[in-house]
Amino acid sequence: MADFTETSISRNAKRVFTTPIADVETFNTVVEAFKNDETMNIIKSQSSATYKCKVEYRDADGNDAGYLLFYGISTDSMETSANYFAGNETAETIAGIGATGSLDAEAYHWLVKFTCTKNISIEGKNYEDTFTVTIGQDYMLISGFTYDATRDAIETWADAQAALA
Repeated sequence: MADFTETSISRNAKRVFTTPIADVETFNTVVEAFKNDETMNIIKSQSSATYKCKVEYRDADGNDAGYLLFYGISTDSMETSANYFAGNETAETIAGIGATGSLDAEAYHWLVKFTCTKNISIEGKNYEDTFTVTIGQDYMLISGFTYDATRDAIETWADAQAALA
């Protein structure tokens, strides 16, 4: 009978920010900086993006009448939809005449994932490290990397980003 042979080591590393990224503009700046950085020698492809907002509804008497969560794929889709869902017509459709809808600023959440590859040279031999980087509002995660050089390159980059302290 054939045995399994280990072909790779898969590791994860997470950086939890001291303070969450305060606004979507700063978040998008960090994402663009990661995407466009060439110092890490990492090939990157954005694989997904989630921009979440929450709209809360109150009926004409001011009582809770429900809420709606919206997940968009960009800042624009999140903001456009949030404004639409918080509007009078939508609020009254959901919670009755005189109802109101308001954005819950505490419920915003942003997350972007990248599929990445880094070529590593160890003792004259070349290796390819394939992994995922997730940038969230309050953390950054490297999933599935094998080599310390990969983590070290990303950590050096993240140390230079004020928003990722």
